[in-house]
Amino acid sequence: MNRSEKSMLGRWSRCGLTAALVASAWLTGCTTRRPIALEPTPSFVFRSLDLSQRAVDGNRDWDLISPEARYDLISRTIRARGPEGVLYRNDQPHFRITADLATVLRDGELVVLEGSVQLRQLNQRGLTIEGDNLIWTPSQSRMVINQRPKANDGETQIRSRELVFQQDTEVLEFSGPTQLNRLDESSSASTVVKGGNGTWNLKSGLFQAPGPVQAIRSDGRTLSASGLDGNTRQGYFDLQQPVTLVLESDRGRISAGRTRWLFSAEQLESDQPIQAELKNSKVQGRGFKLDQRTGTVIISNSCRVEQTLETLTAQRCAWNWRSERVVADGDVVLQRTEPEQITRASRMEAKISDGGAIRFGQAGARVESTIKLSPAAQEKPRRSQVSF
Repeated sequence: MNRSEKSMLGRWSRCGLTAALVASAWLTGCTTRRPIALEPTPSFVFRSLDLSQRAVDGNRDWDLISPEARYDLISRTIRARGPEGVLYRNDQPHFRITADLATVLRDGELVVLEGSVQLRQLNQRGLTIEGDNLIWTPSQSRMVINQRPKANDGETQIRSRELVFQQDTEVLEFSGPTQLNRLDESSSASTVVKGGNGTWNLKSGLFQAPGPVQAIRSDGRTLSASGLDGNTRQGYFDLQQPVTLVLESDRGRISAGRTRWLFSAEQLESDQPIQAELKNSKVQGRGFKLDQRTGTVIISNSCRVEQTLETLTAQRCAWNWRSERVVADGDVVLQRTEPEQITRASRMEAKISDGGAIRFGQAGARVESTIKLSPAAQEKPRRSQVSF
C-alpha cells in the first residue's frame, strides 16, 4: 500500500469513528473530498441514552436510560428526559428509579433527578421513596431528597423536611419536622405521629426518633412521649417516659413510664407504674395493657381506685370504656366512709355513671362486710317518762 492510499484510509477511519459516536445525534456526515479541520461540537443530542456503572468488584452498580439526552463536551454534563434507572445489590436489581429530568454531572460523579422522582424497592414490601428533587452521589451511595420528600412501605408513611437515603446500608435519615402516618386496618382509624429527626433502617426495620413525639388518632385520643424507637417490620414502637395518654371525649388522662406500642395489634402495654385521672376518680397500679380493638384497659398489678367517699384495692382491674363496665379481681377490699364500712370479695363489678362516678357492687358473689356505727347510734334509746 502506497503513501497516498494509507492517507486516504486514515481519513475514512476517523470519519467512521466520528459517525459511530454521533450516529443517533442530529449531526451532518463527514466528507472525504479533502482534509478539513472539524470544529469541536459543544454538545450532542442523542435519541437514546444508556449509561451503566460497575462497582469495584465488577458487579453491576447502576444503570440509567433515557429516550432523549444532550451531552455537553465542555462541562461533561448530560441532560436527559424521562430517565429510568436500576440500582443493584449483590449484582441483582434492588431499586428502580424514575423522574421527569436527570442531570448527570462530570461523567457520573453527581446525578440530579427532578420532578416526580420515585425510588421503588423491587421486593414484596415495595417500599417507595418520593420527592420533587433528588441529589445522588454514586461514589458515596448517598441520595438526598429535599423537596416534598416522603417514604411509604404500605403500612407506614413518613413525610419530612428532608430525607437522606444511604444506598449501601439502606438507612433512611429524616430531618424534622417529621410526620409519620399509620392506618389501623381493623378499625379504619388513622394515627399521625409528629416528631423531629430520626433514622429508619429499611432492611432491618429499626426505627429511632429521639423526640419529643406526639401521636394523634382520628378518634380524638392523643399519646405523647419524650422519644420513640422500635421496629416497623416487627410491628412495635417503644415510647420513652414520661408517656401521657389523653382519652377521647374528655374521659381522662393516663400517665405511665416506658410503654410499648404494638401498632400491628393496636395495643399499648407497659410493666411500669401507671396513674390515671378520670372524671371523679383516681386510679393507680403497676403495669397496664390497653387493647384498642376490644376497648379495654387492664391494670395488671396493685390496682387502687380512689373516689370521694370510697377506696378500692385489688390485684387487678379492668375497664371497658365502650360498655363503661369496671371489674376488680383478686383480694378486693372496698372501704366506704359514710357509713364506715369495709367489704371484701374475690371479685367486684361496677358501672360508671354519666357523671363519671364508679359504683362498685357484686354480681351474686359472696362478700364479707364490716360496718362500724357511730357512738350515738350505739347508745340504747331511753324510755320516755309519761306524766298525766
